[in-house]
Amino acid sequence: MDAGERKSVDLGLKQDIRDDASTLRESLYDALLHYFNNLKISSDDPLFSTSMSYVEKISVRELQIQPKFLEAVRVIVQAAREIGYIFDHSELSDILTIAVGEIRKDRRAEEKNLQTFDQVVFNIYKDLNENYQGFNDFLKESYPEILVNVISVIHSGKDASGVRIDSYNAEAYYRTRKAQQDVAQSFNLDFSTKVEVSQVRKPVAGRVISDQRLVDSLAQITGRTTESVRDALQGLSEYDLNSIKDLCSNYNKLQKYYDIAGDEREFKEIAERELGRKLLDSQVQHAILSVRRSKIYIENILDDKFVPDKSHGINHVKHNLEYGYQLIGIIQSKRKRKNRRAD
Repeated sequence: MDAGERKSVDLGLKQDIRDDASTLRESLYDALLHYFNNLKISSDDPLFSTSMSYVEKISVRELQIQPKFLEAVRVIVQAAREIGYIFDHSELSDILTIAVGEIRKDRRAEEKNLQTFDQVVFNIYKDLNENYQGFNDFLKESYPEILVNVISVIHSGKDASGVRIDSYNAEAYYRTRKAQQDVAQSFNLDFSTKVEVSQVRKPVAGRVISDQRLVDSLAQITGRTTESVRDALQGLSEYDLNSIKDLCSNYNKLQKYYDIAGDEREFKEIAERELGRKLLDSQVQHAILSVRRSKIYIENILDDKFVPDKSHGINHVKHNLEYGYQLIGIIQSKRKRKNRRAD
């Protein structure tokens, strides 16, 4: 093939790609119009125009991979986030209804899965209708993204970022993502506070951090220098120092749990096998939340950002995270440590 023929072929391929991209984008435009017609959102609404403006920015590869009904939801949610649009519960129900209708088209031949599928969808509808008005503003802002991920899990067994979440676990995933927003909101409130000079902890008198493995481990986990880690450890309470030691000594186990945190059933089976006892579903969900926040927990223990509540004398976020670690044997409670010393 000479240079002229090669150039002709290249031009032909480029034209085919342009034609393919044009067809895919037209399909996405149609999917978006279908949603907006059902949502009763007109073309002069900022949500409509912002969503439509995103279509040309989406890569051909992404257009080829994602089903149009799901990509349309993702685009609408992204546009809503940009302009600060808050959906009401009926709009979210309509979005879910359209997406479910598309998913059902592929499920008609899989009757054995329909009962579970229908129950998950019913429970989400029920939650929307009964509880959405009571959601805090932070959860209302985050909820559309949770819905996109759940729809993706139901459809393909993966969330919107491609992480594997078995579709039978969609409802547990939904509950976990909602619960994470409550924890995340608390994190934002606690962690946004700057530590003033007067608040910085003083080293505990006479404490010498001689455990070089602990220092090196924390330096690797956090990306800090060994000197800064050692300085932080010298200011910890005995309880926090022991908790950090427990967590670091069990860090390989923690990483294993982190890798399977997207599959609640597998997480529960492995945790119960290692513990030698049963766990409630609520305990498993609590442990999963803690596992996913382990690096944040370590960072904020070292930086003294878990400020105690004035009325109760504890930081509830810290307390809840530690309870999750205790449930799966990553750290020990005060009572168990006391009993261990007594023995």
